[in-house]
Amino acid sequence: MFDAKLKQLTSYMKLPIYALICIFAWIFIVPIALLLPRKKNWVAVIGRQEGKFLDNAKYFFLQASQDYPNKRFVFISEDKAVVALINSYGLEALPYPSFKSIIFLLRCRIFVVDEAAWFSKLRFFFLYGVTSVQLWHGIWCKYIELSKWQHEQGNVSWSSAKFLLKLRLFLYRLTGRRMTYDVVVATSEFYKKEVFQPAFLSKRFLITGYPRNNFGLNLTGKYKDLAWSNIDTDISQKLTDWKSKNKTLVLIAPTFRDSGTMPMQITSQDLLLLNEFAVENNYEFIFKLHPSDTSKDFLKSKHFHIYQRNADIYPLFPYFDALISDYSSITMDFLHCDKPILFFIPENDTYIERDRQLQFDPKTMMPGLISKNVNELISGLLAEIGEDNFKDDRQRLKQKAFDKVTQNKAVNDIIRVIN
Repeated sequence: MFDAKLKQLTSYMKLPIYALICIFAWIFIVPIALLLPRKKNWVAVIGRQEGKFLDNAKYFFLQASQDYPNKRFVFISEDKAVVALINSYGLEALPYPSFKSIIFLLRCRIFVVDEAAWFSKLRFFFLYGVTSVQLWHGIWCKYIELSKWQHEQGNVSWSSAKFLLKLRLFLYRLTGRRMTYDVVVATSEFYKKEVFQPAFLSKRFLITGYPRNNFGLNLTGKYKDLAWSNIDTDISQKLTDWKSKNKTLVLIAPTFRDSGTMPMQITSQDLLLLNEFAVENNYEFIFKLHPSDTSKDFLKSKHFHIYQRNADIYPLFPYFDALISDYSSITMDFLHCDKPILFFIPENDTYIERDRQLQFDPKTMMPGLISKNVNELISGLLAEIGEDNFKDDRQRLKQKAFDKVTQNKAVNDIIRVIN
């Protein structure tokens, strides 16, 4: 918890220093960005968390590259391994910062992102005046962006004080963190009104699907191969064998916690109980931490498998028979699988107090059994797998969250608007 607090305080301390650098950028870089002619068909896609090949940015890049060969889509990443991977499949990626990537950012006409931190390291200034698309990376009932800054929790609650919030907003506008997008994608009228409009500045809020929620099923050839290239191969290679043995596959995916507390607080004794249950009932559990989570990996057991935290899990969604989560937005994506979702929130859980205030009553966004300990969770699995008592609740929430929007048309809908 101390490490998480120190990290947050350090990030706040870096903000004024970066703001001073940005004054230079406003004076010298912005005029260049505005004067240089832009290439109509050049599109930059910036991966989240320093350029990881994950989530909406990944699937937008793949689908768009496949369906629009006359446009030049370039994935921008600070991760050299990601750049090498994409280039090895004959698609285009550029390392940032580099001369080529900076020139591309100065010449492209459109850029697409799915997180907030894309603006850093002067990217905002190289892209100033360019058509901007924010896909965001997750929806549920947490506050995000401006709404979150107004309702900070735990060790950083002080930063929501009136004066400090005004100072943060000024610095965020100066550095590019708080900007007006051309398009912010919302998944439904409900989320547009309740979440995205209060959180973002945008000329247009487009209701469409999420590129990642088609799980890559529209991809073919090298695009499909690339989609599967950064999954956990150890797990994926076992899927066929597990399915041939009629195994029940359960994904466990907790939310990321700013406070640094261990998600779900699963103990070695809990692992023992889950492993015994798996043996007796022909189950396999796959545990996936958030990519940003720095918690120590849990001890493995024979039927409890730790999924690589930086690997993509979405292509495997159709293989899972159920999901267990706590407060993660992954539950909304899993609604498209139309399979049981269970919630595991220990009695002493501190997420709401220490990490993130919730915008809605979480129980209205939890279409499944809520367990307080592993024994209740095991009983819930036995009750729900096969019976599926919350199917109607999931369908109602899916309607609320996605307005019956077809997810596999998301990329085409977005490009049609920004073209």
